[in-house]
Amino acid sequence: MEPAFAAYVSRWRIGLLVIGALGFVAAGIFMLRDPKDLFIVAIGWAGILFFGLCAIVGARQLFRFAPVMEVDARGVRWRRWSNDLIPWSAMSRIEVQGAGLGSFVCLWLHEPELYRSRHLMGWLAGANKAMGFGDIPLNIMGTDRRFDDLVEAFDRFAPKRRRRGRGRPARPA
Repeated sequence: MEPAFAAYVSRWRIGLLVIGALGFVAAGIFMLRDPKDLFIVAIGWAGILFFGLCAIVGARQLFRFAPVMEVDARGVRWRRWSNDLIPWSAMSRIEVQGAGLGSFVCLWLHEPELYRSRHLMGWLAGANKAMGFGDIPLNIMGTDRRFDDLVEAFDRFAPKRRRRGRGRPARPA
């Protein structure tokens, strides 16, 4: 069997994101110094809550030691979505979409209700699908791998009849 694709958390990338989020939390706290301007206070609290949550989620990633994503002959496992393996037979269509930091390998499933997310990514599933990114839009942000590595893994392992590219070729030129 061919070696599987595995992407692990990039500790330095996630660490920088956590530091950035904490900087915005500090900025939010700074905004609270003048309680007379309610608009600025509201923005400060919104920043503290949102970026505080981002910092917590990011810090949690620093303690993840198993692969975040695996692609092999059996299918795909993306632990930010679910710990379950999604077999190739469950996928009706696979498309590469986007460019740069917003690149995704989008999966459309025959029965998406069988592969519901139990994680934060699942909260965005409806919005992602409405924007045309399928049932599960895979990305490798915050990992030690490049997007082209992920596309190459899909080229190696995904059944050819399910692959399509839109906005970018399925196989890098």
